[in-house]
Amino acid sequence: MKTVRVYRNPECPKCARYAAWHRRLDWLGRVDTSTSIPRGGPLRMGEVVVEDLRSGQIHGGADGFELLAHQVPAYWPLLPLLHVRFMRRRIDREMRGACDSTCEIRS
Repeated sequence: MKTVRVYRNPECPKCARYAAWHRRLDWLGRVDTSTSIPRGGPLRMGEVVVEDLRSGQIHGGADGFELLAHQVPAYWPLLPLLHVRFMRRRIDREMRGACDSTCEIRS
């Protein structure tokens, strides 16, 4: 049963790559990914928000990643990093659109 929905910008290759990882690692079938526009409005390049499908609340930044990480066991080892201030800020920045129009993951 899907418990969270990850919304991403449909034009962002970095976000598409991350969404593919979420699908691969989600062996419990809890995560849905979407390129549709969430209730909060269109997303910028690199911006990702996570909707809790049980409550309907939408979370951005590190809060969104934390919600996602709780649903995917492969991400559980990353949860303690959210208590490290500089790591939480970096995750927050990444999830809130820290890229420009040439946004991509370099190999």
